[in-house]
Amino acid sequence: MEDKKVSIITPCFNGEGFAERFFNNILGQTYQNIELIFVNDGSSDRTEAIAKSYIPTFEQSGRKLIYIYQENSGQAEAMNKGLAIFSGDYLMWTDSDDILDKDNIRKKVEFLEQNPDCGYVMCYAQEVHESDLTKKIGDLRRIQPHGEDNIFEDVILEKNIVYTPGVYMARTEAILGAIPSRHIMKSDVGQNWQMLMPLTYKYKCGYIKEVLFSYVIREDSHSRREKKLEDVIEKLHKQNDLIACVLKEMGLENSKYMDMLKDKVVRKEFDNGYFFKDKQLMKQKYKELKDMGRCTRRDTLILWSGLCPVIDVLYSIFKMAKRAYRRR
Repeated sequence: MEDKKVSIITPCFNGEGFAERFFNNILGQTYQNIELIFVNDGSSDRTEAIAKSYIPTFEQSGRKLIYIYQENSGQAEAMNKGLAIFSGDYLMWTDSDDILDKDNIRKKVEFLEQNPDCGYVMCYAQEVHESDLTKKIGDLRRIQPHGEDNIFEDVILEKNIVYTPGVYMARTEAILGAIPSRHIMKSDVGQNWQMLMPLTYKYKCGYIKEVLFSYVIREDSHSRREKKLEDVIEKLHKQNDLIACVLKEMGLENSKYMDMLKDKVVRKEFDNGYFFKDKQLMKQKYKELKDMGRCTRRDTLILWSGLCPVIDVLYSIFKMAKRAYRRR
């Protein structure tokens, strides 16, 4: 099995605070045949010095570390640098601040070797905080559906899906079948959509129902910063436009998926209206849902919760009770 090479593409921007942990994490993997392509996205700190210092250590361990520097261009462009040159039999892509279980790579290779009908595999993950990496604070997992597994639709709809890239490993032939150009669009949002959509559309998913990855929550992470409603809506539309472009590239511009995407965006705008207590936005998007014939009892309940504080309190109690029941 060790004759199979695993390539890992990792973009990094200003990672001096966790780069050593990341490189040691890869060196600590129980699988040996690894090619790590580390792309420094224009860092202004000591990321480059740290990365270069690990090249001899990787060589001594029988692994390979390829270091690439680019002017700050974003994660999608960093991914393209790696996609253009990776040479492994399998491909992973992961962020430099997250943590792979020591058996992450080995168990994924074993699964794909034993399940040739699967183009890729995903494992369970957990959330941890940078202040205590040993304490789980949340789960990240896709629950494998009974019957048909339409993971492609779920990727578009953000339903029962994990976007954290370190949970995935794909066969190289699946990656090249899904992304033959070895190139994704330059964008400051959604590089994981661009990787996952063509892959999940064409190939079967395998499941390792075991936590093999930790997603580290950092307080200074861009995704953790408090946002205004306008920022959230702007990002939502950027993501929507990107997904629509990917669908068009896949030849699905006239498919049902475009309608599903439109429905999702309106509903997420409606939900954000509720979250940010913007009654005007809620009313506007509720009307759009009705006009589209997509309005549900859940939408009506949320609308009245947003308009009436008493109903909102009762709705909050109901949601807490429902979560408590599911944890039983």
